[in-house]
Amino acid sequence: MTELPQPSTPVPRKAVSRAESPGPVGAPALTALLAEYNSLRTESLQAISNRIQIMNFAFTSLAVVLAAMFSSDLPRGILIPACLVFVPGAAKASLLIWLGEYHRSQRAGRGVAMVERQINRVLGEGELLGWESRLVASGTHMGYPYVATVVFILSTGVLAESLGGYFLAERLASGPGLAGDFLVAGAVFLYAALFETLFLRFFLRRWRAIRGATHSA
Repeated sequence: MTELPQPSTPVPRKAVSRAESPGPVGAPALTALLAEYNSLRTESLQAISNRIQIMNFAFTSLAVVLAAMFSSDLPRGILIPACLVFVPGAAKASLLIWLGEYHRSQRAGRGVAMVERQINRVLGEGELLGWESRLVASGTHMGYPYVATVVFILSTGVLAESLGGYFLAERLASGPGLAGDFLVAGAVFLYAALFETLFLRFFLRRWRAIRGATHSA
């Protein structure tokens, strides 16, 4: 008598957890890009906040120093070097630190624009992200607050140098006479004009290079 085949016992399929199940295509890359996007946005905002703090500190400290010099009874031998060297140097140092944070925010902005394009390619659904990319493409740049900041800081140095020249001429007034006063005033003017012109040229060259790199990204 032929035996009928016994039905085979079904082998239980191994349960696949959600953690083991493969995710959608591009999910790991998208996760990494979003993390980089958030990091760059945070860095950009932090650089902007740092610029504001630097300028607040520079405005306050330079205004206090200049006010103290106008009303101080310190010897001219102390005030003159402070006006001609310390205040202009401190103003320019603050401006260079500000420029470093400006460069940092622009660099982060370029990175954000690049990551936005990468995220849009991964998603394949058009330009879902595009804020920073549109800013870079359109060349939108609020130049007037930056120009105002630079003018204020540099004018502070010029004012201090003028005050130092006045103190120096006043101190020497009793010595060489009128001709000596004109000579001192001319020397201080040449020093201030050369110092301010060289720094301004350097600053503008670096600023334009930073902005040019942003627009070409």
